[in-house]
Amino acid sequence: MATDDCILISGAGPVGTITGLALARQGIPVKLFDTLAEIPTDHRAATLHPSTLDMVEGIGLTERLMAKGIASPHFQYRDRATGEIVAEFDYRDIGDETRHPYALQVEQHKTIGVALELAQLHSAFQLTRPCTVVEVGQTADRVEITVEHPDGRRETHRGRYLIGCEGGRSITRKTFDIDFPGFTWQERFIIVATHFDFAAAGGYRFRNYVAHPDQWCALMKVPGERFEGIWRCLFPALTDEPNEVVTSDEWIQARFQECLPFAPSFTIVHRNLYDVHQRVAASFRAGRALLAGDSAHVNNPIGGMGMNSGIHDGLNLATKLGRIWRGEADESVLDQYDRQRRPTAQKYVQAQSIRNKETLQEKDPAIRRKRLDELKRTADTKALAHDFMLRSSLIAMVREADATA
Repeated sequence: MATDDCILISGAGPVGTITGLALARQGIPVKLFDTLAEIPTDHRAATLHPSTLDMVEGIGLTERLMAKGIASPHFQYRDRATGEIVAEFDYRDIGDETRHPYALQVEQHKTIGVALELAQLHSAFQLTRPCTVVEVGQTADRVEITVEHPDGRRETHRGRYLIGCEGGRSITRKTFDIDFPGFTWQERFIIVATHFDFAAAGGYRFRNYVAHPDQWCALMKVPGERFEGIWRCLFPALTDEPNEVVTSDEWIQARFQECLPFAPSFTIVHRNLYDVHQRVAASFRAGRALLAGDSAHVNNPIGGMGMNSGIHDGLNLATKLGRIWRGEADESVLDQYDRQRRPTAQKYVQAQSIRNKETLQEKDPAIRRKRLDELKRTADTKALAHDFMLRSSLIAMVREADATA
């Protein structure tokens, strides 16, 4: 694609790829750039909420993804201190609000792969990888990026708009000096994957959150590459020990025995240790440059809101850019994008993910009991459960954003 009359996207993760697909389906030329030679297959986000399944159905993704994932209508909260199931929610109870009353457990690389396959059916779509966006700039009527290839060769690309989907270290956000206020959690998080079946052993649902004042955990089931079933277990690393200690078999097996003692030892098929941030960009727009996904907001993974809200950003933006491209709207709709997506990221994604973590880790016995009792009352009260699921599935977030002028 030689044209400079296009939209540039930096970052070919789920947000960048799905946004590119949504634009290419409208006949808008898209140039997508990514630093990696291949789609990474390590254990990253893996939950698509009902709101997201409803939205990507319109661009042909949902049916294809359903064949690659596990539909999970239930999610569960437990108290490890007492062994009780505190609350269980069933998305089928909001079947009147969504066409997909379940979460789809599907690995992130499969979501990217399906979106990329569909995008590459359109001549308007072009992916260049591996290359790194090293410079970003703009004029009154154009954006310009410089990409560097592994051999050191540099190229300049121009377009009408740039969408930064490069993640928390976004060069787009940094170049235009957009503040990224928030904080970093003191503890690191470690995701450990195993073939052990916690549903059979402990009656767990496919998505579970286990509260404890000293060592909470979360676990979910994903299909695996051959549908053999893999359970991902998330533990906080509440220690100053070095990374090599926290990722060792000994440390991980000790966490299993502490939190999920169903076997003398567990076969570990993957481990990933990382820092966790809670931040929202001060603006999602700087002229012709837009932010979406982790470039715009990052949060802890409890509740599976990060990738979903990022995909919502991209689809919202693709719709608005399509209207501009066809002459149906002016650039003021890009300010509307900021008004719709940024406050709701703070209200829903940040607030809910922080509350989820605080509920799991609360140490004060009185506050802890109050929060767990409140969660139980919510699950047991139809109207409260209905509202909780609208928020946790991000349906409420989408509706509030779309209603913002």
